[in-house]
Amino acid sequence: MIDKIYKERITGYGYDGEGVCRVNGKVCFVPYALKGEEVEFKITKNTSSFSRGKITKVLSTSQMRVKAPCPYYGVCGGCTYQHTTHENELKIKRELLLGQLKKLKFNKDVQVYPSPKEYGYRNKIKLFVGDGKIGLKRRQSDIICDIDECLISNELINKAIKTIKVFFKAQNLFRFYEQIVIRCENDMCLINFFMKEKKDVNYQGLYLMLGNNYGIFQTYNGETEHIIGIKNITANVFDFKCEFSVGSFHQVNDEIEKLLYQKVSDAVQGKKVINCYSGGGVLSGILSRRRTFVTAIELGQSEHNDAEKLKDKNNLIYLKNICGDCADVLPKV
Repeated sequence: MIDKIYKERITGYGYDGEGVCRVNGKVCFVPYALKGEEVEFKITKNTSSFSRGKITKVLSTSQMRVKAPCPYYGVCGGCTYQHTTHENELKIKRELLLGQLKKLKFNKDVQVYPSPKEYGYRNKIKLFVGDGKIGLKRRQSDIICDIDECLISNELINKAIKTIKVFFKAQNLFRFYEQIVIRCENDMCLINFFMKEKKDVNYQGLYLMLGNNYGIFQTYNGETEHIIGIKNITANVFDFKCEFSVGSFHQVNDEIEKLLYQKVSDAVQGKKVINCYSGGGVLSGILSRRRTFVTAIELGQSEHNDAEKLKDKNNLIYLKNICGDCADVLPKV
C-alpha cells in the first residue's frame, strides 16, 4: 500500500548505503536510515523481490547520525552518507565490501584507506542541464536538482558552476544544452559543454569571467571542438609529467590516486603486466618505470593519445599502449 505508514527497525545496509529492514517478510531499502534506528516510512516502490521506502520520521535516533552540511542533501542524489559521521561511513563501506568478498569466498580482513579530504576532493563533475536548471539528478530520478556548488568538488569546479549559471541566465541558453563536464588539475580547468541543439554561442564573456586558467570546449553530435582558453591540463604524478585532454579519464581524487597507485606498484611482481582499461596511462607508466614490461589496453582514443604522450615525454621504453577493446585485444596479447 503506497500511502500506508510503516514502522520498522533498521537492521543493516544495502549496497548504496540505504538502511535495510523487512516489511511483511520482504526486504525494504530505506535511504538515509541508520542501523539500529526505528523509523516511520512510506513505500515508494514495490517489486516481487524488494521494496523501497521514504522516511517520514525517525523515531529513535542513532548516535552516529549528524546534520548533513550540504543544503541539497536528501534531494540531490550525488551523496548518500552525509547523514552520518565520516568514521561510520567508512565502517559501513568496509562491511559492505566484506559482504561482497565473502560471496567470492574471500574471508580475510580488509583495511580502509580514507581520503585525506572529506570534502572538496573531487577534480571532476558531470552536471545536467534542463528546465532552467544546472545540477545533479535526484536519487533514482531524471529530475535535476539545481545547485550553486558541490561540497565534494574543488574550488575551481564550484567557481565554474556559479559563473556558468550567470552566463546561461544572461543569454537564456539552458534549452540548448544537456550536460556539462568540468575537470581540473593543478589550478587548471577544462569545461566541455554538450549541446542537444546546435547554436552559435560566444563564450568570450564566460572565459573572461573565469580566467585564463580555464579552457572551454563544445560537443555536438559526438564531435568535440576547442573554443577558447587552455587545451589540456597537466599534472605531476609520481614525478611523471602527465597531460590530460578534455575527454581523458583520470582518477577523481588526487590523494587517493597516490595511495592506490603506490599500493598496486608495491604489490605487482613479475616481468610482464597487462593493464586493462588503462585510461591516460599513469599507472602503466609507474609500473613500466620499474623495468616491468607493461601492455596497456584502452578503448578511448583520447585516453590512448594521452598515454602515448606520457610514454614519449617520460621515455618509457618498457610500455606498449594499444588502442582497442579489451574483449578483442586481451586474447591476442
